[in-house]
Amino acid sequence: MKEKLAGWKSNMLSHAGRLVLIKSVLMTMPVYYMSLEMLPRGVIKDINKLMAKFFWGKTNQTRYLSLIAWKNVCKPVEKGGLGVKHLQSFGEALFMKIVWALMADEDKPWVQMCKAKYYPKVGYLRARYSAGGSKMWRQVLSKRELFKEQVEWRIGNGCRAYALSQPWFQGWMVQEEATAHDRGLKVKDLMDEQTGQWNLQELLRLYQPNQIQSILTCNNRPVQDEGAKDKLIWLATKDGKYAAKEGYKAHTHMQPDTMGDYNSLWEGIWKWKRITPKIKIFFWRLLNKSLPMTVHLHSRFPHFSPMCQRCQEENEYEMHSLFFCNTSRQVWFGSPLGIRVHELPQDIKEAIKHITQTLDGYGVQLFANTIWEIWKERNKAVIEHATFQPQGVLQRVNIAIRPDVNTQLGLRENAGIIGEKYEFYKEGWQVIIDASWDNKGRAGCAYILYNGGQMHSLGVQNFELNDSFMAESMALLEAIEHVYQYVGLHPLQKVQFFSDCLNLVQAVNQVDLTDLPSWRAHEIVNNIIRLMEDRQPGATLHHVRREAVEQAHRLANSARRRGLDFRGQPNVIMQQQEGIRDTMDVSFFQQVQEAPP
Repeated sequence: MKEKLAGWKSNMLSHAGRLVLIKSVLMTMPVYYMSLEMLPRGVIKDINKLMAKFFWGKTNQTRYLSLIAWKNVCKPVEKGGLGVKHLQSFGEALFMKIVWALMADEDKPWVQMCKAKYYPKVGYLRARYSAGGSKMWRQVLSKRELFKEQVEWRIGNGCRAYALSQPWFQGWMVQEEATAHDRGLKVKDLMDEQTGQWNLQELLRLYQPNQIQSILTCNNRPVQDEGAKDKLIWLATKDGKYAAKEGYKAHTHMQPDTMGDYNSLWEGIWKWKRITPKIKIFFWRLLNKSLPMTVHLHSRFPHFSPMCQRCQEENEYEMHSLFFCNTSRQVWFGSPLGIRVHELPQDIKEAIKHITQTLDGYGVQLFANTIWEIWKERNKAVIEHATFQPQGVLQRVNIAIRPDVNTQLGLRENAGIIGEKYEFYKEGWQVIIDASWDNKGRAGCAYILYNGGQMHSLGVQNFELNDSFMAESMALLEAIEHVYQYVGLHPLQKVQFFSDCLNLVQAVNQVDLTDLPSWRAHEIVNNIIRLMEDRQPGATLHHVRREAVEQAHRLANSARRRGLDFRGQPNVIMQQQEGIRDTMDVSFFQQVQEAPP
């Protein structure tokens, strides 16, 4: 490939050199503006192909499947693309430097020679291709259509701008039927020399009534100062001069939208904060339906089955793979977002729009990472024939957002719970709670009761539950019932419950069941609230970091895996097996007062 590029470069330079020798007028022309425009089409196509292979992740050992045309990848973000530079369009933007010089820099020698040869009596916009013109001149003329909507003349003394062949007022149009004499008229020729006002007879002869009205009302009119020259203005820049960057934008913005009405949705996704670029590009492919779902692969390769390889129940399209499949549903049931999958629209764009419009910054971060991890786990299950692990997905999501949030975040931040500085009562009762759940529906719940930091009793149980939030709720309910019945606490005695499940703590403390992550846990949480209210103000529930409930977490895992069921005084053998200490890690809870989770 290097040898090919070297050969193309050599041919390009020799070609440019021959043009300079043949056309001495081009000696002052910036030839480097033509570099991409003068490249053979095959060269640009090969370079674009290399860029596409890199974008789609092709290596020497693997093939790649491009599900989106490269021209759509190169469209601006507001047009539904990724804003990658399209070489051919960028080459045209550079080539437009020559067109701009022909229109705006008539004092340059090479521009004057071009004018004398090709359009001596008219402006550049009215120049015509002649038999004696070169191929390059034909290319120069072909680009002027791009300028008509982007330039305007600022009239000085009116001696430079042509009245009928150069835009100088709003509503100006080229008049093809104008005579040769009229095409040579300058803007100054439309003024009455004696009065210094517009010559109405000339205006009526040359323009339509609506154009005359625009001329009479605009401030763009000749002045008597001979030193005030007419100036061509590029409307897209502040200084009025053409820039390749703005020219490229003008060219690409003329292209049709890729996503239509959903361009605003994609622009919002592109502006998401604390979301890595690879996840944003994943969402772009998702919105364009260019992920290798089995339905899309089947349309190109009929021998490929369109069925979902995880559940074997439905065809795999975007909504099924990421939301409706049983394994994906388990992730959303266990997620703190509380998304009700059965209420989502069938179209992926409408679904993302429906979900994200109610989320704040942290909620968007949690949603984006969750759907990204589901896709990664799906690929692992399909390609490596591994078991889909919903709990592993949720754990990786938590790890991904922890550096930014330092806690397990739910739908929104609540100042009454997150950042709460509570007083740790060392002389009272403390209960740490945790649960463990897997995608087979097995759940383990555990709680450890301390009195003044010393272990008093513990409990482990196993259940068949539908999601992880149900498991966390059941662990708290069992802990409250154990404490109130087994220990027999007085309502005024201080007892503190500690859980690492933020949504559960929010729902209980705020007595709000509207945004529960799992609708199946509604009755369990309602019973928890009733029991907590019976013991207020003696019982309180607090959210802590995961490491604070590590002892209960080990027990919950054992209960899930081994089917343990035990309540009572601590068992020495069990403590040794699980590494459970007799004393509570009081130092952590004391630190929480200064640095809450």
